[in-house]
Amino acid sequence: MSTNAPQNQQPQDDPWTPRRLHGGFRHVRLVGHGKNRHYEFKGQQAGETVKLVLRKHIWFLITPAFPVIGSIIALLIVTALSANYPQAGSLWTLLQIIFAILIPVTAVIFIYKDLALWWVETSILTNKRVMTWKGLFTPSRKEATLDQVVQVGVNQKSLLSLLLSYGDVHLNLVGGRGVVMEKVPSPKKVSDIFTKVLDEAKLSKPPTQPHPEPVTPGVRQVLAELSEKESLPKELELPPNPDEKYARFHQPGRVHSPLRTFGGPLRLPCDVIYSADEETVKYIQRSKSVLVIRLILPVLLLFGLIISTFYFPSLALYIVIAILVLLLWIGYTIVNYIDDVFILTTKRIIDIDRKFLFFNEEHITADYANIRDITVVMSNPLFLALDVGKVIVQTPGDNPNIEISLADHPFAIQDMIYILRGRKAEVDKIKAKNDRKVELNKWFGTVLDTMEKTVLGRGVPNLLRLDYFAAGERARVAKMRVVLNGEDSSYPNIESGLIVSQDPIPGTLIQFDPDKDSEWPVIRIKLSSRAKQA
Repeated sequence: MSTNAPQNQQPQDDPWTPRRLHGGFRHVRLVGHGKNRHYEFKGQQAGETVKLVLRKHIWFLITPAFPVIGSIIALLIVTALSANYPQAGSLWTLLQIIFAILIPVTAVIFIYKDLALWWVETSILTNKRVMTWKGLFTPSRKEATLDQVVQVGVNQKSLLSLLLSYGDVHLNLVGGRGVVMEKVPSPKKVSDIFTKVLDEAKLSKPPTQPHPEPVTPGVRQVLAELSEKESLPKELELPPNPDEKYARFHQPGRVHSPLRTFGGPLRLPCDVIYSADEETVKYIQRSKSVLVIRLILPVLLLFGLIISTFYFPSLALYIVIAILVLLLWIGYTIVNYIDDVFILTTKRIIDIDRKFLFFNEEHITADYANIRDITVVMSNPLFLALDVGKVIVQTPGDNPNIEISLADHPFAIQDMIYILRGRKAEVDKIKAKNDRKVELNKWFGTVLDTMEKTVLGRGVPNLLRLDYFAAGERARVAKMRVVLNGEDSSYPNIESGLIVSQDPIPGTLIQFDPDKDSEWPVIRIKLSSRAKQA
């Protein structure tokens, strides 16, 4: 597994010109030097950077090599035996010939069937898509854009896969299709990288560039009011965050994830990674009746063993060992029940499945936007009386469904999911509306500023009823100058010293270059003056 991102990625050849894209024996190449080393491949798009290159775990290259290794070891053993027991010379010679032939035969088979295919079968993750190459003489390529990926899952089926750290990474896609990268090393790390790249792809936006705004104060104020962002209504407010009581377990520098820990006293952190604006809404566990049912047998056996110590003291040692085994069984059952958790977040449902207590954790997720249906099933009258049932969250296509079985208050859980799904849809709608307001503000601000500067010029501000100093300040903001042109005593009802006339009149459009002080237009004004009484 290799990760790298190219620096200053150059656009590839014209995509409309047919050309050979199959990379032959090398689908991806490492180029450059030092910090500029990065991966490139044929068919790479302009602005596309390679984030991850994957091949199968090296273990699946070692195991097919066992026949070659065995043939070499057998030849060495036969050679050693022939030196120690020369009386069977013809037999050793025959075996040496056989193994000498087997070595190149098994080596050729290994190189063609295993080494070449191991090298060629490559998965490439970029900031735009994911591709899987297979086959050498019959090559095939499957790819999907990142916006098609619904969820990322990890599957480690055996204890050996946990010890050697390999597994399958599933990319569930819109429409039910999927991409499976089999037996890759460090599948959890791969899943984290995929999740991070997906989040970056969803949130990636070009840097916001400052845009010009109209100089006219009134127009600028109107634009500011129209572009004011809409806030979430009160009915969309969430209940208190359940992670607050786990805040003491938070580690500085830890990725944004659920704060609830697992494994009982081991306090293992969850492998789920949240996006930047994702928060926990509720943790859901199965009904306590599930724990009671699972504990009935071991608890009865425990009481039976304790009582038996009084009747069979000669077997006390064996009984004590059996009691310790039962206590471990009970402890494991309790921890396993506590760790069987479903998480409702502001964006999705997460099913946490821990295997071997602390060795491994798997989880599947369903984004609210991808939920097709939610069904509640109560299979018998007893479950109805206990208000226990199964909540089935159905997703489109072949994507895995989430089943919250044996849960308390299943209809309430169904309502919660519907509420969160509606809330996410409303939040996305408000966010999209606010983004449009920002874009429109930028567009209209640029247009009006251009109109003020070049197309229609600037409108003369209204200076009437202002004093000389206030009028000068308003004119200066509009890149104009005020010149006093006398007084007028024909307005006895207006206080002395206020402007009663201006030329040009308010609103007159004047075209000029505001960056040249010498070209600023002049507004000639007259101030009111009351006539002197005899």
